[in-house]
Amino acid sequence: MLKPKTRRDREDSQGKTAAIDDVRKEPAKRLNANVPASVYHELQVKAAQEGRKINDLVNQWVNEYLSK
Repeated sequence: MLKPKTRRDREDSQGKTAAIDDVRKEPAKRLNANVPASVYHELQVKAAQEGRKINDLVNQWVNEYLSK
């Protein structure tokens, strides 16, 4: 008899899916940039307010620049 999936089963399944996606991602390279401390702080605050990660924002900006 099959038992219905519980919330925990769904969460475990989502965790496995995320782990598989991570393995399939292209290897990343680190990028360092020097910006004024005040600008970095503003970026941190705005990203947090929008619920976004700085890394995701930078990747978006680089991809937009390269697509021009």
